[in-house]
Parts: sequence; structure tokens; C-alpha cells
Amino acid sequence: MRNRLDIKRRVSLLRAMPIGVLLPALLMCGLGVAFIYSASNDFERIHDGLAVASSHHLRQAQFAMLGVLLMLTVALMPSRWLCGPWYAWLGLGLVMLAAVFVFGRTINGAKSWIVLGPISLQPSELCKPLLVIVLAGYLRYHQQVDSFATFAACLCISGAFLLPILLQPDLGSAMVFLPVVAAMVWVAGGNRLYLSALGTSAICVIPAAYLAGVLKEHQVRRIDIYLSSLSGEVADQSGDGYQVLQSMTAIGSGGLSGQGYGSGVQSQLAFLPERHNDFIFAVYAQETGLLGVALYLVLMFAMLLGILAIARRTREPFGRLVTTGVAALFFSQTFINIGVVSGVLPVTGITLPLMSYGGSSLLSAFFALGLVCNIAIQPSRVMGKATF
Repeated sequence: MRNRLDIKRRVSLLRAMPIGVLLPALLMCGLGVAFIYSASNDFERIHDGLAVASSHHLRQAQFAMLGVLLMLTVALMPSRWLCGPWYAWLGLGLVMLAAVFVFGRTINGAKSWIVLGPISLQPSELCKPLLVIVLAGYLRYHQQVDSFATFAACLCISGAFLLPILLQPDLGSAMVFLPVVAAMVWVAGGNRLYLSALGTSAICVIPAAYLAGVLKEHQVRRIDIYLSSLSGEVADQSGDGYQVLQSMTAIGSGGLSGQGYGSGVQSQLAFLPERHNDFIFAVYAQETGLLGVALYLVLMFAMLLGILAIARRTREPFGRLVTTGVAALFFSQTFINIGVVSGVLPVTGITLPLMSYGGSSLLSAFFALGLVCNIAIQPSRVMGKATF
């Protein structure tokens, strides 16, 4: 009887789900499925019977339904299961990353994937929300957050995730971790001097590695292409620079209202590689134009503002840190992906949250949204003193 009442109580919590966060997220996910279908199919060849329609959009829709189920599960999870055993979540993340080196498969030059039958999972994606949980669980216990010892411990915790990811190598996922750590430590009241040093180091580490010659060959080529693009002309237009050139061409040709759904030249004629995955934004921009891009940005910022509003309302330190970390995660990943696709940043493999094709990326995003919903619908559970 008690268990039945507890289940009913938890189901009733769904009425408090943050619609201002979930509605933009689901709309972006729907746009992702639609434009993955557009990007992965040549409609003219299919109409003439010369090609068969791709099923990428169906797989994405399946992962979206699985992601919603994961989100609801995390949202209804007792809050103490999240913040109490934070070290267990750390262990789970490290085990997944270690499994990559034993059972992983190399795809696109990075050993980042674990293949389970017909499903390929990327643990580095799933570790992004795990890092948020671990850091929030650690920081909420500390009164002296601005001490060097606490700051160093945060760096060690993030480094435990970061080092295996860099060894894969997966620079795109690694780039997202530092903004998340910085945002959470800053909100917790961390020392501004230490944070400034971290930001300066993050900005200088890639140029230093490039000059020292410690980067991989393909990473050096990507930086060379990026540097050449700053002068107005992309070098090696038939090689590694081809993708950048086609992406910028797609975005630039979208105009105000775009070329129309399913009519993008770069996607329909297969000029743009990885167009349904990391470069889905280029396809979307070409087919919907400036108006479509504005719609996407409005949806993303509406979701981010909704998450930050929850962070501002909650009194519990763990909840405030989690929501801040999730907002930083979505913002930094979106910023880096659009920067890469538009030629503002060097090419690196990173997905556009909720839109790019990929089950791991989508599950990671919905896991993060589940954390936000958990904080939003259970605000009265104060599990620690509000020290910040």
C-alpha cells in the first residue's frame, strides 16, 4: 500500500514539469528529426526510383522516445539518489570510459565508441551530465569553496573524465568540459583568480600544443585550414578544407527564408559530408535561411533561460549547481558546434544538442534535461545548507 501511494505521489509530480524548458527542447528535437530526414535523403533520386530512403530519421525518433523515457525516469528519481552517492556516478563514468579502451571501436580516427549489437554508444557523451552530478555533489559539502584545495579537487575530478576522453582522442567533447566546470565553480563562489587562470590556460593550451607539435596530424591540418580561412580563402579545398567550404557555402546561400525544405543544394547533392550529424546546422540554415536560424536560437535561449530561472528559484545548493551546469553544457556545446560549422572555430567533432543525428548525444541531452526536471518538481527537498 505504501509503495502504491509513493508511486502515485511521484506520478503527480509530473504536473510540475517545467514546460518552459521542455517545450523548446522537444521542438528542437522535432526539428532535428525532420532535417535529418532532409539531410540524409536525395528526394529526386528516390522519386525516380534510383535510391532508397534513409532510415536515419527513424532511428533518431526511436532514440528520442527512449530519451524522453530516460528523462522522466531521472526526473522522478529521489533526489538523494543523485546527490548522495556522487562518487558512485564518478565510478560509473570512469568504468564507461575505461571500457572504450578495451572494447571500443575506432570511427573517424577516434576510439570513442562501444558497439552493442546494432547500437553504438559514445561514453564521452554520457559522461557530460555525469560530470555535472559529480561536481555538484562534491561542491555542496564545502564551506570554503574559494580555497585552492577545493579548486584543485574540482580540477582533479574533471581531469578524471577529461584525460581518458583526450586519449581517445575526442577533442570536441573535451572542449565542453571546461566551461561547465568554470560555471559551476563560479556559481558556488570559487576564487575568481583561480577561475581566470583556468580560462587563460584553456585559451592557450591548444595554440601551445600546436606550436609544440604534440597534436595529431589530422588536428594540425584542421588548425592550418582554420588559420587560412581567416585570410578569406580556405586552403586545401579538395581535402580537409572541403567540408568547411561546403558548410560555409550552405549557410551563406540560405538567404532570408532559405532554399526550401528538402531543396538544399549542399545536402541534396551530397556535397557536404557529415551533413546529418555534426553539420546538421548548415543543412538547416540553407533550407530555412536567417528566419529559421533565428527560430532555432530563440528556442535554445528560451530553454536556457528556463533552466537558469529554475536555478535562481531553488534554495538547495546541489540543485542550483546542477541546473547551472546543465545550462553551461547546452550553451557551450551549441556555441562550439555553430562556431565550427560557420568557420569561426577549427573543425572538431561535436554534435548540435537535440538536433544532430546520434543516439548517445540525444540520450545525454535528455539525461541532462531529466536532472533539471528533477530539481524543478522537487524544490522543497533541501538536502544541504544554502551556503551560496
